[in-house]
Amino acid sequence: MNKQEMTEGLLFAGFRLMAVALVLIGVLTLFFQLAESWYQFDPSYLRIFLWGTLLRPLALIVVGGGLHLISAPLARRMASPMAS
Repeated sequence: MNKQEMTEGLLFAGFRLMAVALVLIGVLTLFFQLAESWYQFDPSYLRIFLWGTLLRPLALIVVGGGLHLISAPLARRMASPMAS
């Protein structure tokens, strides 16, 4: 295993760990936000409820999922200067 492969593997593992952490934080935040505010739900304020309660956790889940999907090409691209 050369230096580039080692660096690529470490970057890949780091990106995947960050992605898992983001998704986990998003899921837990979503759960606790819903548990905290379910009794305050009023259908006439649906947009405000969705914006204030669900948007941030869902954004974390989407960003974590996206990072998980692009972690291999991103790690390969970041480790490519080590090849020379």
